[in-house]
Amino acid sequence: MADSNMPADRTGTAQVDRSPEDRARRRKRIRGLIGGWGVVVALFLLWQTLTYRGLIALAAEWQFNTFGRYYPSLTYILLAALIASPVLWLLRGRTAQSEPAVAPALLPGLAFIRTIIGVGAGCFAACLVVLIAMVSLPDDQGVPERIVLGTPAAANPPRTGPTILVGTVVRDRTAGLNQELLVARRTIRFAPLIGPGSGREAIRFFVEIGPNEDAATLRPDGLRQGVLRRHGLPGELEKLFRYAGYDLAQPYYTLYASTAGLRWPYRVAAGQLAIVGLICLLAAGLLHLRRERLRRRILQQRVNAA
Repeated sequence: MADSNMPADRTGTAQVDRSPEDRARRRKRIRGLIGGWGVVVALFLLWQTLTYRGLIALAAEWQFNTFGRYYPSLTYILLAALIASPVLWLLRGRTAQSEPAVAPALLPGLAFIRTIIGVGAGCFAACLVVLIAMVSLPDDQGVPERIVLGTPAAANPPRTGPTILVGTVVRDRTAGLNQELLVARRTIRFAPLIGPGSGREAIRFFVEIGPNEDAATLRPDGLRQGVLRRHGLPGELEKLFRYAGYDLAQPYYTLYASTAGLRWPYRVAAGQLAIVGLICLLAAGLLHLRRERLRRRILQQRVNAA
């Protein structure tokens, strides 16, 4: 039997020490997986925020019932941090084990810096996704399609984009929403648009109502012009109409007064994510500089002591 110089434990399993290169590659793979997990969490919750569903919708409904309002940006950040925190804690442990013992008191600071960088990177990735989603929205370019509600042609699926709707605005079913997104705020209102003779049919069209618009300023011919989007109601208002007992057609369509109004929440959300990302990177940079100064000071003290 050939001799072996490998040490063995009590069960006979060979113990092989990993080389520094192997440990470095293993740490790199772990950090890559953790970074990927953080990005997946951020994008998944961002999708739920934009579509008002899942965990975000549950948290929003709880806020409405408890505080009477909903904080989308804060909800998104807190849920992302809560879901990603177990994996980030694992990263902290791995980092503390792998760092050289130059200044043990500084090791948690390094893990914290990497966590902040990860949060900033996630914010920039989410910002990019929001901008892509905004660009994919319909605009007001082209010849408007005219749809007269109550006619046979109105039953056909309309195209999104510039549209003229002719019908009756049901003002007693108007629903409004105050959108406050940290750096901007607005009030937006929508009402159903129906054709003559409509009864308890499912509502197929909604139109944006201006902040100063009332019965006296409505066009007598019932004409509304803007940008038509498939679905398109803010998720909070869609649920509000359903809770009030109104049946929404599938699909339904929303006419925004302008492209700017349609894209407003996307622009504001992208701006907020970019600001948070910049703050995270700035904080990480300042913490890194402070950490390096402390590291050099400790090394100099050890040299002087020797």
